[in-house]
Formats: sequence, structure tokens, C-alpha cells
Amino acid sequence: MNTALTVIAILCILGIPVFIVWLTRKSKIIATIGAVACCYLVGFAFSAIGFTGVSYDKGLISTVAYVLVALSIPLILFSIDLRALKKLTRATAVGFVLCIVSAIAVAVLMFFVTLSFFPSPKLSAMIVGLYTGGTPNLDAIGVSLDAGATTISAANVSDTLVGGIYFLFLISVAPKVYRVVLGKWRKKKAPLETPDFAGGDAANGEENEKNEEGEKAGKEEPEKRTDDYTFGFSVRDWRSVLKVLGAFLLSAGCIGVGGLLEFLIEGTFGENLLYILLSVSVLGVAFSFIRPVREIKGQYALGSYLILMFSLSLAMSIDWAQLTAEILPTLAFFACAQVLVIVLHAILCKIFRVDADTAIITSTAGVYGPPFIAPVAKAAKRPDLIAPGVICGALGLAVGTVLGLGVGWLLLLV
Repeated sequence: MNTALTVIAILCILGIPVFIVWLTRKSKIIATIGAVACCYLVGFAFSAIGFTGVSYDKGLISTVAYVLVALSIPLILFSIDLRALKKLTRATAVGFVLCIVSAIAVAVLMFFVTLSFFPSPKLSAMIVGLYTGGTPNLDAIGVSLDAGATTISAANVSDTLVGGIYFLFLISVAPKVYRVVLGKWRKKKAPLETPDFAGGDAANGEENEKNEEGEKAGKEEPEKRTDDYTFGFSVRDWRSVLKVLGAFLLSAGCIGVGGLLEFLIEGTFGENLLYILLSVSVLGVAFSFIRPVREIKGQYALGSYLILMFSLSLAMSIDWAQLTAEILPTLAFFACAQVLVIVLHAILCKIFRVDADTAIITSTAGVYGPPFIAPVAKAAKRPDLIAPGVICGALGLAVGTVLGLGVGWLLLLV
């Protein structure tokens, strides 16, 4: 292995995501593709180039990727305010629970249907995490279950392709289709979500005023979530910089707790990543209840950057021969799974009388997570649903990894 090329590869992992984020802010096409997908594409290009594919230490790059994803999860979870769950209306809560149920049911179904020719307990577990809260869950579950860099990369590529088609559907004709199937918003006179996120209960005579406040609250949310890589402060603000550094060290401490548990239980260190990934997930949620930790500016952005670095480094470490062999069956598996999750969720929403707009937003929260809520809500002309959708997406990030691992363990027993 060429040490110099390995060092160059690591420097690229640090610097290229910054350039890609800059491109997403300058180009609508790049922004549509997404920063994560771009990092995978660049990583694939690196792994395919002759001198890099042969000479740099892919094993070390793979290890770097696993460390990055472990560091990113607590930083993302620290900023989640799960106390906001009490603000969810019945329809939103039911819609998102049905999304979780749909993901689990489809994952189990896909496992048993493909068991004879495509054993897939790990992919099924990744489906649960992915369609409960998004990509971070998929990555964490894949690493925890030792799915391998090639499988995780193939899963992400498949999700990008299939998920991109569904997202175009969501921001175009989905509102009309869903309203035909599920019916229009039945609480038009007094929107349920608006009072909760506009500052309290509304009397009947104050509905219009509260609706305006709800729309303003909805418009504020995209500024926080449409670009997950904005830290919100200047590098000259040394106090904020120190706080983010403290959050990073706290995240590293969560990894240390997982390593200690592995050592006490297994007698090994760093060989079973399951302990680390569970520790960072549970401790990330636990620390989010501590207000000074939760309100640190920039920690979500730092976690998002680490996800980009993970995506790039993981793609740089893949084996192209394995990837080309796995990409088609994995793509077919995820395509079928996503279609089934979406259809089953819509059917369950019909049965439990969840209106079309809420069904769309909760489906988006499950399939994509918080960043995609705002454009879908705008397409449905329901900005008042942005805040509830972001809360559901945050809940999915918090519980998706644990749910996916639970399903994975049960299926592995089979």
C-alpha cells in the first residue's frame, strides 16, 4: 500500500464534502441530486481509478468510515427535542405510527418472500431503519450488523435511485392523487396542527390569526432544515466553536462507553460495532433531554458533515466486483420494499381515516427524515404541517436504528 496515496485519500475525505456542499448551494441540479448521493458518486470514482483503487489502504478507509458514522449519530440526536412530541395531533401521530408499522411489516414480508433465493435479514433490518427516519439509520444498522461496505453502498445507491423517483412524485402530483384516494383535509375550519405550533389553543374566533401564525412557523422551519450543513455562527464566535467542540468530544465519549461495554461483556475492543452503535444511539437520545446539550448550535450540521464524509469514505473502500454483482438484486429488493411501504401506509391511512396531507407528510418523514419535509409541505400547500413533519422525522431518527436492529436480530435467528 502507498502511504502517500492513503494520506491523500484521507485528506480528500475531509475536504471534498465541503466542496460538494458548496456546489449544492450554487447549483439546483446538484442540490436535486443531493450531497449524500454526490459523495457516493465521487467515492465510486475514486475506487474505480486505477492508482487509487489499487494503492491506497481500503481497509483503513473503511475503518475511518465506521468511526465517522459512529461520531455522527450522537451529534444528530443531541439536537432533537423529543418533548415536542406532545404537540403532535392524533392524525399526525397515527400517520407516523402507521409508517413505522408499514416499514416493519414490509421488511419481514420481503425477508420471507426472498428467503429461498436471496437471504436478506440485514437488508430487511436496514429497510426498517431507512423508512423510519432516513439514511443515518440505514448506515448505522448496516455497520452494526456487519453488512459490509459493498452492501451498504449498494443499499444507498438503490435508495437514491428509487427514493428520487418517489420524491419527484411527492412534490408534483402526489397531493392530488392522495386527496382522491384518502379524501381532502376534513378539519379545514380549525386546523389541528396550527394551534399546537402557533402558541397554544385557539378559540373559534381566532382561527384565521392562528393559521397565519402557523404558516409563519412553518416558513421558519425550512431555514433550519433545508440546508443541514449550516452551522449558524461565525468561526469568530469562539464560544460557539468551543461548544461544538464539546459536543464532538461528548459524541466521542459515547463511543468510548460502547467500547467499554464490549470489553466488559465480550472481552474484545472494536471487534463488535454493535455495542458502539447501540450506545451512541441510546446516549444520543438521553443527552438530548439535557437543554444545554440540545441547544448547542452547529452540532446537527457537524453530524451531517460527518455523514457526508462517511458516505464518501465508504464508497472509496468498496470492491467494484462485489458492487456490480450486488447492485441489481439490491436495487430490486429496495425498489419493491419502498413501493410496498408507500402503498401499505396509504392503505392503513385510509383504514384509520388519516387525511391525505397528513399521510403525505408522515410518509415523507419516514422515508426521508426531516430535511425533505419543507418542500413536500409546500407542494401540498400545507406549511402548517412542516413542524409536525420535522418532529416525526426526528422521532424516526431517534428510534429507527433500535427498531431496525431488533428486526434484524429476530430475522437472523430464522
